[in-house]
Amino acid sequence: MRYPSLKRTALTSIVAGMSLALSSIAAAEPSKISSEKIDATAARIMDAYSVPGMVIGIVEGDQVVFAKGYGVQEFGQQAPVTEQSLFKIASVTKNFTAAAVALLVDQGKVSWDDRVIDHIPEFRVEDPWITREFRVRDLFIHSSGLNLGAGDLMFWPTPNDFTRADILNGLQYLPMEKGFRTRYAYDNILYVLAGELTERVTGERWETFVEQNLMRPLGMEYCFAGPVPEDYKKHIAQPHGWVDGGPKVVRRDQANDYITSAPAGGIRCSLQAMTKWMKMHIARGTYSTEDGVEQTLISAKQHAEMWSPQTLMNVGSRDYDWDRTHFAAYGLGWRMHDVDGLLRIHHTGTLHGMNAYLSFFPELDTGFVVLLNRSHSDARTAMMHTLIKAYTDAPERDWIAAVQEWREQANQRRAATFKVPETKAATATHYERIGGTYIDPWFGTVAVTWQDEKLRWRSHRSARLIGSMEHVKGDTFVVRWDDRTHHADAYVRFTSNFQGDIQGMVMEPIDPAADFSFDFEDLNFEKQ
Repeated sequence: MRYPSLKRTALTSIVAGMSLALSSIAAAEPSKISSEKIDATAARIMDAYSVPGMVIGIVEGDQVVFAKGYGVQEFGQQAPVTEQSLFKIASVTKNFTAAAVALLVDQGKVSWDDRVIDHIPEFRVEDPWITREFRVRDLFIHSSGLNLGAGDLMFWPTPNDFTRADILNGLQYLPMEKGFRTRYAYDNILYVLAGELTERVTGERWETFVEQNLMRPLGMEYCFAGPVPEDYKKHIAQPHGWVDGGPKVVRRDQANDYITSAPAGGIRCSLQAMTKWMKMHIARGTYSTEDGVEQTLISAKQHAEMWSPQTLMNVGSRDYDWDRTHFAAYGLGWRMHDVDGLLRIHHTGTLHGMNAYLSFFPELDTGFVVLLNRSHSDARTAMMHTLIKAYTDAPERDWIAAVQEWREQANQRRAATFKVPETKAATATHYERIGGTYIDPWFGTVAVTWQDEKLRWRSHRSARLIGSMEHVKGDTFVVRWDDRTHHADAYVRFTSNFQGDIQGMVMEPIDPAADFSFDFEDLNFEKQ
C-alpha cells in the first residue's frame, strides 16, 4: 500500500532518541559500510519519517555482518525492537510462496508448466481458452492479463468475510484487459491461489506447509505464516500510520487468525529469521544445520528458476537516474534489475502500517533486509539505497535527501494534474433516485441509504468500506470513507438505461495516486 509523505514533528525526535541497537547478532563488521554510518542513517530516517521501530540486516556469504533493531515495537510503549520482534513482511511473503512450490517441483509433485485446472479443477478466469492454458508459472509472474491489483478488495481492507473459496469463485468475473502473457501488471489474487494450489497438492494448510518445510528447517523460530503462538505475541511490532497529527497504531495486530490473503502477503517475521532466509538464498538453496551439516532446501536448478526473468518490466526514469538501470523483470516471487552494472534480486512489502525490503546481489553473495512498523515507502527506500550503494561502489550520496527531493518533485507533478472535485451535500431527492441495493458479482452487495440526513455507502462484506456520499453533478458523486486511513476516496457514477432509470454503479479512485489495492475500477454493480 502507498501512503503520502508525512511531516516531521517533535514526536519523531522522541522516537529517534529511543533508537536502540539492542540486537547486535553480527560477528563481524560489514565490508563496505561502517556500523556507525548505518546507525546514523537509521536515526535520521526514523526522525524524518516518524518510524517507531526498524530492523536492518546484512548478510555476506554465510556470515551475518550486521543485524540491529532500533526504536520500539509500539509508539508510546517501552518494549524495544529486538532481533526477535515480529514484523509483517507483506509482499516479501511472495518469495516464500514461490519457494514452497519450488520445493514441490523438486519432489516431483507439481511442475511449473502444469495446467492450473489439473490441480484446481474449479479454477476459472474470464476467458475459457486462457482458463485451459493457464499454467502454474502464470500464478507467479504478473502477466495474466488481469488489471493492476485486480480483486484486492476481496482481502483489503481487513477485516472482511471473503474466504479463499470466494476468491477462487470471484476470479472469473475480473476483467482481463491487459493481454495474456503480454505485459506486467502486479496482482495479489493469483498468489492467494498459488497458496490454494499448495494445499491441494500437499493436503496441508499453506501456512503449516510453509512453516514446517521452509521456516523450521532453517531455524527460523521467530517467523510465522499463520497465527502467532501466545508465547511469541509479546514480540509483535504493531503497524503505525499518521493519524491526527502523529504516529499511531492503525489497526492492532492480534495475530490470532488465519489470513485469507496470507500467501500474497501475510507472513510475520523477525530479523533473527530473515537473516537465516537470506543465508539460504545466498547459498542458492542450501543451508547448514546446527551441527554444521550442509543440507539442500531447494535445488540449485529450482532456485535458479525462481531468480530467472519471466516477465519484462518497464524501467522508470528514477531507476536509470539513481541506479543506471537498463533492464527490469519479474521472476517467480522476485523482482530483478541491474544496479550500477550488478544484478539485484529483490522484493518490497507494503501493508497498512508496515514496510519491508529484501535485496540480494548474487555476484557479491550479499543480501540486505530492512523492516519497519510504519507506512512509508520513502523511509525503506532511503535506508536500502544507503546500504546497497555502499556495495556497488557508487559515488557518495545522501540518499535521504535524494528520496525527499524525488518525492517533492513527484508531489509537484501530482499537484499540477490532480484536482479535488467540488461537491455539495447530497439530498433526499438524490436518495430517491439512486438509493437501494447494488450487487457486483465478485464483491457482493452494497447498500446506498439515507441516514441522519446523509447519503451513505456501505459494503456488506467489507466492514471498513463505509462512508458518506457528496454530489458532484448529474448522477456522479464521491464517497468519503469514514476510516480516514484509507486515503482512497472514490468517485461513484450511477448508470441508467435509455429511459433514464438507474441500472447500476461504477467507481474509480479520486486520486490517481491512491493505492492500487483499492481496485474500484474492476467493480460493476447492478441495481437490484
